[in-house]
Amino acid sequence: MKLTIGIVLGFVLGVLTHFVFFGHPTTRQHWRVIESYNAYVSNPANYKPDATTGLSVASPPGDPTPSLAALVAAGELRHVDLVFPTVPQSRDAGRHWMTFCQRHKEIVFISGNPSYSALTPTNTQPLHLNIWFRDADQGVVQTLIRELEERYAK
Repeated sequence: MKLTIGIVLGFVLGVLTHFVFFGHPTTRQHWRVIESYNAYVSNPANYKPDATTGLSVASPPGDPTPSLAALVAAGELRHVDLVFPTVPQSRDAGRHWMTFCQRHKEIVFISGNPSYSALTPTNTQPLHLNIWFRDADQGVVQTLIRELEERYAK
């Protein structure tokens, strides 16, 4: 009987310990998710040609959005959701912001032109970016905004 109680008690304490220490990811674990995701998308070996579009595509594992949100909530990152009404979504503008972000690692994460196929604008869709960065790197984001508006605004 004592052995059974000891085993049950040990199991319960183990589960509680795991929940307390490992139940909620730490800020460092969220940073690792972002770093791993960025390393995957930065590696050319992960890209394969898409037969329908002719573009190279990758299928990164996991979704970094929960970790980005956790880092924003912890005050580690800032997030801006920008719509450029005078900058149309285009391959050139997309290539520009992607190249800019490859050169400027201060931008921790960026995504462009989220879409919802059931609701689409009649005319050319404006450029839409979501950008995550450290507070000290606002100047880099402002430079990207200025470059996009100067080069592509109609």
